[in-house]
Amino acid sequence: MEKAGHPSSKLRTFLGYGSGDFALNLFWQGTGFYLFYFFTNVLGLSGSVVGTIFLGASLWDAVSDPVMGYIADRTKSRLGPYRPYILFGCIPLSASFVLMFTPVEIDSETHLILYASAALLLFRTAYTIVSIPYSALGARVTRDFDGRTRLAGIRMYFGFLGGVFVSITAKTLQAKYDDATAFSMMGIIAGVVAVVVLVACAFLSRESANPINRHNPPSNGAANLVAIFKNRPFLLIVGGISLVTIATNTVGQTLLYYFESHIGDRTSGNTAIIIMSGAPLVTIPFWSALTLKIGKKMAWILGSLIGAIGLGTLYMAAIHSLTAAYLGVTITVVGLSAYAVIFWSVLPDTIEYGYHMSGHKSESLLIGIASSFQKVSIGVSAYIAGHLLDFTGYLPEAAISQETADGIRDIFTLIPMAALLTSGVLMLFYPITAKSHAALIADLKGRAE
Repeated sequence: MEKAGHPSSKLRTFLGYGSGDFALNLFWQGTGFYLFYFFTNVLGLSGSVVGTIFLGASLWDAVSDPVMGYIADRTKSRLGPYRPYILFGCIPLSASFVLMFTPVEIDSETHLILYASAALLLFRTAYTIVSIPYSALGARVTRDFDGRTRLAGIRMYFGFLGGVFVSITAKTLQAKYDDATAFSMMGIIAGVVAVVVLVACAFLSRESANPINRHNPPSNGAANLVAIFKNRPFLLIVGGISLVTIATNTVGQTLLYYFESHIGDRTSGNTAIIIMSGAPLVTIPFWSALTLKIGKKMAWILGSLIGAIGLGTLYMAAIHSLTAAYLGVTITVVGLSAYAVIFWSVLPDTIEYGYHMSGHKSESLLIGIASSFQKVSIGVSAYIAGHLLDFTGYLPEAAISQETADGIRDIFTLIPMAALLTSGVLMLFYPITAKSHAALIADLKGRAE
């Protein structure tokens, strides 16, 4: 166990660290819910083109995320290895988000595609520079098995508050302005708020006094990669969260299309986005408490089952029932919110498992690799969803046939349902428990001392 600090100081650190995810989710949720729609319905690009742009950006992330982790692990500063990137990277990140949601008038489709691609690549690079060190910092804020569940709960609560903020902002602006103006204003508001919050996060976050946090010269990259492939729990978690990301991203990117085609009202789709952003404010404390009681592995599996039930409800809600659709969205987000707590609680455990087994310490690199798999999953799901959306015959502002509506329903429900259930099956083989983690932490602490 790590040395306990004063309770008020520890809470302040947990809250200070968690606040950073409020800012990051202004960007993450804003991009996940609105960018695909902005590119198709404001810039006028086809779904397949947008899906390809998203895939290209994700392949870039597959390289840049581990590279950023490698760099952060080797950074020395008065603020530690990770906090400088949060402090100095927040303004470029916010500026890139604003640029990405800035409507442009470009006659050439080729030039428009190049513009959208460049804006997304710039944003994803800036996001990587801030988010990878931020996530790695969480492993140092506390080394305690259950403490991480509490920290992840606080972090995710702030994260979903950010999602609620950006979704309410978008809905309010869309009710008053055309889409081009509304999304542009949303980007500016989110960018300004995020800068203030991330600066506060950088100064309020503190690493724990655990001796494992002491700086060691990182191992060479080849040795780290070999150790990763021997880290079975890490590989299971990466596989599981990649499938969850496919599910979550598919739901987020096609939700507005689903409500437009089956309910006939895009406003109800915006309300559903607010439900998806806001419901976790109730479910995050529930999942935090339940995870402490039944364990991280069982909570993950239960989340998979609940999410699949919600998607099944949405599949049946194709009878144009708004109440059933809202119910399905609510059940789905109850299941999906489990991963928000559990993934960021369990990922540091797998990193320490690898450190214990191999002797190679590379926190930020492994965070970067896990993130790269998530980002590739986002790109793959966007690519598939975009091409399938075109295949259904969907066209902006055109009447939607029953065949097109059924195709959108299948994309929105069946693909994520299969991904969630497969993720649950993977977690059946996850080996780390509270008892085994306590033993390896004690051993690592003994080596450090």
